[in-house]
Amino acid sequence: MSRPTKDEIKSALIRELELLEAEGVESVNCDSVPIQSIGQCDSTRSAEQTFGQQTTKECGAKESDPPVRGGSGREKMLLPDGDKSARWNYLRNFVLHCPICNSHVKPGKKVVFGVGNLNADIFFCGEAPGADEEIQGEPFVGRAGQVLTRLIGAMGLNRSDVYIGNIMNWRPEMPTDHGNRPPTQEEMEICLPYLLAQLEIVQPRVVVALGATAVHGLLGHDPSRRMCDVRGCWYKLKEIPMLITYHPSFLLRSNINNPTRIVWEDLMEVMKYLSMPISEEMQEYFL
Repeated sequence: MSRPTKDEIKSALIRELELLEAEGVESVNCDSVPIQSIGQCDSTRSAEQTFGQQTTKECGAKESDPPVRGGSGREKMLLPDGDKSARWNYLRNFVLHCPICNSHVKPGKKVVFGVGNLNADIFFCGEAPGADEEIQGEPFVGRAGQVLTRLIGAMGLNRSDVYIGNIMNWRPEMPTDHGNRPPTQEEMEICLPYLLAQLEIVQPRVVVALGATAVHGLLGHDPSRRMCDVRGCWYKLKEIPMLITYHPSFLLRSNINNPTRIVWEDLMEVMKYLSMPISEEMQEYFL
């Protein structure tokens, strides 16, 4: 696995400085900032500023073109020219060597990057890796990942047919190896440019946002936004339709009646939007 070359870093730095100048930034203090981290993120900009304000369209309406909310901002991770595979490999290599990400990873654990089909129609986005993920370096491979794999299979797809990623590229630190905590908004804003760059490469037709924390990371923190209100709603992320549903881990611990069926109904809406076949048998899944 090769590191970015000096010329690649130099080109990315020049492009980033030009963009910052266009935004009115007059100076940049980089006395203690590793050169590879410049241009990865702008933690002073909130996710809400990045994606813009929500519109007043009602969510939950079922139309051939889903109603959407939100705007789009530009991604801060600048990618080289090339085909999807070349750009993805460049980005993956960049993230795996990101000094900020690696500073948060415990010895023997791994930075986690997205996986899947670079031509996928569906991009599943969670919040952060867990214990199993930081061991294997792949998202959604633990118990929650098994639930997600089962739901993907119910859609008539394999994991290799979709793209799966998290906003975070490291597991939020815990005092022990047991348990997980949700990432903070600040932590997600550090990694968000990498997630947006993956979206730029894959160019899916639909994003499925998994869970409340991922929604806050993608749309901006809103204490009045309740998952029970936005689940099943269509938004827009970087001009891509995005459906919100529960995180697979929620299905493992929820005491609401048949949460898997609720998520399955959301995924059938995604299938309808993509004109995927839904048999009568499928319509009865998870009842």
